[in-house]
Amino acid sequence: MNKPKAKAGFAVLVGRPNVGKSTFLNNVLGKKVSIISRVPQTTRFSIRGIFNDSRGQIVFVDTPGIYLSNKHLMKFLSSRSFSAKDEADIVLYMVDLSRHPGREEEEVLSQLWELKKPVIMVLNKRDLGQTYADDYICLWKEAVGKHNDPLKYYIPISALEKKGLDKVLNAIFEYLPPSKPFYPPDVDSDLPDKLFISDVIREKIFTHMKKEIPHSVAVKVDNIEERQNKVLFIQATIIVERKSQKAIVIGKKANILKEVGREARLELEKVFSKRIYLDLWVKVQENWQKDMETLRELGYIL
Repeated sequence: MNKPKAKAGFAVLVGRPNVGKSTFLNNVLGKKVSIISRVPQTTRFSIRGIFNDSRGQIVFVDTPGIYLSNKHLMKFLSSRSFSAKDEADIVLYMVDLSRHPGREEEEVLSQLWELKKPVIMVLNKRDLGQTYADDYICLWKEAVGKHNDPLKYYIPISALEKKGLDKVLNAIFEYLPPSKPFYPPDVDSDLPDKLFISDVIREKIFTHMKKEIPHSVAVKVDNIEERQNKVLFIQATIIVERKSQKAIVIGKKANILKEVGREARLELEKVFSKRIYLDLWVKVQENWQKDMETLRELGYIL
């Protein structure tokens, strides 16, 4: 019997903020490649995570959640989510079964049904109940109307509990084309080190900050160099919009900044398998989210 040809292709994750796209990706890969936070809109890059098995290779693209905002950064992040669909062989449209469909859902659906590519609706957080499952399914059917429906499967999962992930993988491979892999088997993400490090630091900031602060925070990695005794020296700047935010990020006697640095350093040492010296500074830059040059320097615009 002839061995089935290996497949490879791109599976793009789209959905509104906090539906669990990053948790799904990290648990499918068995490794952290995308930061996780209860704060919406934590993913700011289209991160590629690469999954390999005997069937072939899936290149997952974890996109920023669709977020309705007038700020340039948020508008850009949402547009990047939509544009990422163009490179997809298959789209994973993820929804949160514990939340009622919102305005962002209508924004996603207005474009997804027009795709001439297969779509899988991933119904996440089934561990919290399936109260709104029918609402999402009905909303999809209403959006599609009489047009050709690209939706192939509804698959309920719990990304957090790692339940149903195999069913999603099986469905993806069903619709990928025969192809050689796009990445070597030892590569699990294409996110540059500087962007990965900035994401880890941001994640630690989110765990210590008030709700109103995180979206005003960015992290720029200024320097990475290996010094004596193979210690990796990393210098990074935490950017905020106001002086009051700087004081909050630093904390009394710099307690918050020290804890953010400690937690980020420990995680990065595990990732890079070497000792790390992490030097953090906090800088005020008003309206950085509306400054296109700053957004380019931060890697949000490539």
